[in-house]
Amino acid sequence: MSKDLRAELRRVFDDWNASRMTAQAVQNWARATSTKGTDPYATLLVEHLRGLGEYLITCDDISTYVSGFDLEPDKAVKWLESSSAIFDVKQRATDLRDDPFYGPHTRAILRDIS
Repeated sequence: MSKDLRAELRRVFDDWNASRMTAQAVQNWARATSTKGTDPYATLLVEHLRGLGEYLITCDDISTYVSGFDLEPDKAVKWLESSSAIFDVKQRATDLRDDPFYGPHTRAILRDIS
């Protein structure tokens, strides 16, 4: 199951990066995807994608997520958690504030960190 979900995650990342999927479509896919019986890293990625609007995850982050596939699942989780500050939240929220998908989330984020 983990191998199948990892392959599907790669496909989703590829489609998103190539603009064949929107951020909303990625989030919808993640919300509809079961993580039962999968490894901890695949589970964590799906959890992140379920909240990608709230977490301001964009295509810019795909390479970071894909890099974790080269590690053992438990090590990949620790590595991603230690890389949790992979972008400047205030800058990203500012850049995305007019985006129809991310915009509503950015206003709350900018209000909270200002």
